[in-house]
Amino acid sequence: MRVAFISTVHGHSWPGSEFVWGDTARCLLEQGHQVFARCSVDFKASPVLCKLIEKGLIYDPAGFVSSRMTRLKEKFFDPLARLRNWQADVIVVSAGSAFDISYSFALSQFLLKTDIPFIPVCHFNAETFWVDGRIRKIMRKIYSQAAAAVFVSQDNHRITERQLAMTIQNYHIIPPPLPVWLDKPLAWPDFDGDCWNLACVARLEPQWKGQDVLFELLSYPEWRARNWCLNLYGEGEDKEYLQDLVEYYNLTERVNFVGFVKDRTKIWLTNHIQVFPTRGEGGPMVLTEGMICGRPAVITNCGNVREYVEDGVDGFISQFATPDIFSVAMERAWGRRNDWQIMGIKAHEKIKKSVSQIEPSATLIELINKYKK
Repeated sequence: MRVAFISTVHGHSWPGSEFVWGDTARCLLEQGHQVFARCSVDFKASPVLCKLIEKGLIYDPAGFVSSRMTRLKEKFFDPLARLRNWQADVIVVSAGSAFDISYSFALSQFLLKTDIPFIPVCHFNAETFWVDGRIRKIMRKIYSQAAAAVFVSQDNHRITERQLAMTIQNYHIIPPPLPVWLDKPLAWPDFDGDCWNLACVARLEPQWKGQDVLFELLSYPEWRARNWCLNLYGEGEDKEYLQDLVEYYNLTERVNFVGFVKDRTKIWLTNHIQVFPTRGEGGPMVLTEGMICGRPAVITNCGNVREYVEDGVDGFISQFATPDIFSVAMERAWGRRNDWQIMGIKAHEKIKKSVSQIEPSATLIELINKYKK
């Protein structure tokens, strides 16, 4: 079987959206199938991609230029020429959002004209994600012609249907994988009454991850009077802006930019709770990682959060990511800070029961086999 993967994501070395197709490609290669992947040149140094290439993956690096330059370039050069010539039996499009395919004229036109079965995989959507008529028209056609569609959460599927005003036939939910698995929660961090450690684990991309919301509410007088410190884990292009914002709110002595940490368990050896005012999600994987490590979260109701968190039992859910609304959930959490440890234990047990032991890649391979040409 010849399986082609196309990833629309760029600007990151190997983000969470790439885990599903990457692991699926590995399994297919180990089963003796031929695998092609067109994905960002940003992934070139990723150990995951390097190992896939060693196993036989055909890698077609995709550069990124502005949409205007892309349209101009595509008039004279077919960016999908290698894919066309390879003649796949099925194509899996790993899309950063429900509408990524429409951002590339070459990709959308190729999928609409090809007789090769294709399966789009949506990794993100949000209540505040607005699409115009042009995008809506293209994506209605894409989802109508797809052999099947995959979403990482029911919430993403629901929002997408409303944004497109259409029923997406033959859709499947494949939740993100859980990269960290522990049989028991990590030991509770030492606490001497001096400081409660709050962790925000996310790319430094406030447009969607909401760190700006967190900074503003933590600047409120009631929060200034409390004994906490905030540790940010992640990197991103908006780091300078967020550092400026911390200085603007006079929080420099209480907010730490730790950077990217490869071993996520190390984060939860020193932090008591996850605080994440995200504006939109697919999973999010950081939630389940924190829960399996035995830490509760204060998090916005989006993605599959409701599927994992029971408000007030093993975490705290905010209905939206604005400073005043998110602060309500933060206040409830702070008032029960002495319960965080037992809530973390419950979060760990919840994830062990909720997250399927079947790898997401196995489910995706079933779809590939079902709809291949």
